Amino acid sequence: MEKLLQNLNDFLGKVEETKKRYGIARDIQIVAAGKFRSPEELKTLYSTGRISAIGENRVQEFRLNYTPELMWDIIGQLQTNKVKYVVGKVRLIQSLDRIPLAEEIERIAGMRGVRQECLIEINSGSEISKGGIEANEITGFVEELKNYPHIRLRGVMAVAPRGLPEDKLEDCFNRAREAFESIDFIDGFDILSMGMSEDFRIALKCGSNMLRPGRILFDGESSIIKY
Repeated sequence: MEKLLQNLNDFLGKVEETKKRYGIARDIQIVAAGKFRSPEELKTLYSTGRISAIGENRVQEFRLNYTPELMWDIIGQLQTNKVKYVVGKVRLIQSLDRIPLAEEIERIAGMRGVRQECLIEINSGSEISKGGIEANEITGFVEELKNYPHIRLRGVMAVAPRGLPEDKLEDCFNRAREAFESIDFIDGFDILSMGMSEDFRIALKCGSNMLRPGRILFDGESSIIKY
């Protein structure tokens, strides 16, 4: 686990370097993307107090690894039939992107007497195969979600397409940031979750205040594309 802790230190150092480079003063939350990682690795990272939550892409993995001792987010696409396994157990559902999903979150949260915090997922690259709403649809989507009192909207999440040149990647992240900033009428709408192992530096430059690194924490930066 010593290497894991060193990777975390190295990554946090790179975050601080990037903040200085772009004159960023805001605090940055770190959600460790725990895809296919062992419970021991996840507990080791969380025990440092330097990450905000463990992010799981798949509900199956979440169910296998879940312990109330850790804070959890769902960061991958969420099927409506899996909502019952996560509402009330996770801090954030970061991938709210359609009304049927909102309806099921509302139903389960209402039954359990909780208010589930969610991020709206933006399809920043307009990829047909990916989840998320188009950035220009966010205002209408938010208006519809006012009908769900057991959902609390906290911000926006975006996943940029892989392999883009830096200028195109900035375009994607800026599109998501502009969508986020357009929702200035909801109290506590303050999370912009953008940036993973490969692109966190550019995400920070474009306004992210929550990063979701995975491989760079668990495997180190040697396998990561650098910008």
